[in-house]
Amino acid sequence: MARILPLHSSHVSAGARLGMRDDAEIVLSFREASREWSSLTESAGVADRSHRAVLRVTGPEAKLFLHGLVTNQVKAVEAGQGNYTAIINARGKTLGDGRMLVVGKEELLLDLEPESREKVLSHLDQLLISEDCELHDVTDRWAILGVYGPESARVVADALGSAIPSLPLHHHVAVPFEGGEVRVVAAAPAGVAGLDFFVERSVVEPLWNRLLGAASRHGGGPIGDEILDAARIHHAIPRYGAELDESTIPLEVNLERAISYTKGCYVGQEVIAKATYRGQVRRKLVQLRVPHGAAPGASLLEGEKVAGALVSVLDPDPAGGGPLALGFVRPDRLELGARLAIEGGGEAEISWVPPPRE
Repeated sequence: MARILPLHSSHVSAGARLGMRDDAEIVLSFREASREWSSLTESAGVADRSHRAVLRVTGPEAKLFLHGLVTNQVKAVEAGQGNYTAIINARGKTLGDGRMLVVGKEELLLDLEPESREKVLSHLDQLLISEDCELHDVTDRWAILGVYGPESARVVADALGSAIPSLPLHHHVAVPFEGGEVRVVAAAPAGVAGLDFFVERSVVEPLWNRLLGAASRHGGGPIGDEILDAARIHHAIPRYGAELDESTIPLEVNLERAISYTKGCYVGQEVIAKATYRGQVRRKLVQLRVPHGAAPGASLLEGEKVAGALVSVLDPDPAGGGPLALGFVRPDRLELGARLAIEGGGEAEISWVPPPRE
């Protein structure tokens, strides 16, 4: 059954274009792409991110349980802190990626893309055997709103009547709102810094209206998923359901920031360790400049030999530049400025490669 956004009626009334990602309704756009890009990069863009999935782990051994099942640190993370992590299987393949937030000593949240919800939930449930904790799918309880851009802190202070303390990425704090609490999380989901709000669905509309009003006063406005997708392509950030899926290991898409190399054992660790220290991955994610009309899925060719493939294509670019793409290339073609033929015509130039691991 499709999950409809809690603000569906408001978005329809505002003329938003809606779509689906997996089983979840999403906002594609509210306005022209150039205006939404301007809000995101020059002021503040307000986004409804309630299509995301939220899992909750509670109990005395919640941290112990999750620590052995995700790639990043859990045990050493304190309440009010968090990190970016991935959930992989024993073969190192990625079931999901997202934020892990420690709400309290016995309460953790996992915030995931909708495409990974069922995979991660099933994986964790199968491995929850003897630990003293419980796993809950609380997706339908929470709405997630975001404010991103250079004016995001001012917009949030205006909307809430007081400033949020400066927070490191993925750290969070509960603030009062409408007789309850909203959890505010330092975020940068598409490479643009801002704040996310985990809010009970019953009070999401007044918070949305406050954030929109404040953004308007600061020259910003609502933005949809298409503009955030454009921003992540600009910043070469993979997304689950696009560049990242169950056929991918995290190192192929440059997710070193999601991996702790000192935390000890977790499911899939051996695969990650071998790939890291032997440098053996079959492909790497890069950003490319491509001609108009380049198609997602097209092979990248070196002579008659397949050297990679395009995955996500940004055409037109709301920033006003030429088309950009994210795609995979063989490690031996990992060279800035390298040119590869595109299946069907045209040429791609590698415009960003991941830095070497220190």
